[in-house]
Amino acid sequence: MRKTIVALALVLAWAGPSSAQNERALPLVLQLPMSTRALGMGNAYVLAQGDADAIFHYPGLLDTSRGLGLSLSRYGSESSLFAAAAAAEWFRGGVGLALQTLSYSAGTFAAGALARGESGLSERGPVTVSEQVATLAYARSLFGFRIGLAAKLIEQRLTGDRDVTAAGDLGIARNVGPVVLGIAARNFGRDPDLENVEAELPWTVSLGGSTRSVPFGPLDIVAAAGGAWARDEHREAGGGIEAAYWPVSGRTLFGRVGVRWVEDSDARPLTLGAGFAGDRIVFDYAFQDFDNGEPLHRLTVRWR
Repeated sequence: MRKTIVALALVLAWAGPSSAQNERALPLVLQLPMSTRALGMGNAYVLAQGDADAIFHYPGLLDTSRGLGLSLSRYGSESSLFAAAAAAEWFRGGVGLALQTLSYSAGTFAAGALARGESGLSERGPVTVSEQVATLAYARSLFGFRIGLAAKLIEQRLTGDRDVTAAGDLGIARNVGPVVLGIAARNFGRDPDLENVEAELPWTVSLGGSTRSVPFGPLDIVAAAGGAWARDEHREAGGGIEAAYWPVSGRTLFGRVGVRWVEDSDARPLTLGAGFAGDRIVFDYAFQDFDNGEPLHRLTVRWR
């Protein structure tokens, strides 16, 4: 157990964001929390129990991930993020498909989310932005490493402007004693070509780790931590704990708490989450507040 704690502490100390903030890094949809379960734990993905959302974080986990998930995020009343992810067994490994779409607005091209990233998503204005990403990924285990590749088609629409580009991800995960560790390089491709905004893809390198489920009295405990580094040295780090309790066989309740730090953001560090699993369906909810008073609510429904 001591080795597990040390490993997770090293991961958390490595500062570097899955969702870095950069006024020129677009599309923003590639920088936001994409797993409701992870957000409840400080945006640290649980590598030891991957699901279809692994395609957004560590595509190497798709070798064993299965199921379908639909998610909705709301930033105040102004911006919405929808995502769908599916994973299935294929060709001695696993294949994943995901769709993401984000819509928001701002008063000018130098305001709101275009300037402040996630923190500015609750603002409203005449400059409208729509972002869509389609991702196809494949993963399999080779020589003890779980390796995944993902290809992305990215469309971005700003008021009077449009760009389509492509990017790729590489993710590697490995079981190391009582933990699962992973590293991913994401969003590498051609920068968007937009008239009104100087934009660049949010190239990101992330590192994470999590324990397997550990019994603790009537509960099962999972811990996770992670960090990421994006262009211009913007960083994010976080970690958290999940406790699972099953009062009846086949019915499980989850509670989650985490700490998430994002450089140059007014996001408050505490994150909270809850969930319910019954038979083949899972409901997850996560919450994070911002200093501007417009919180993030995220809900996911998954079929296993």
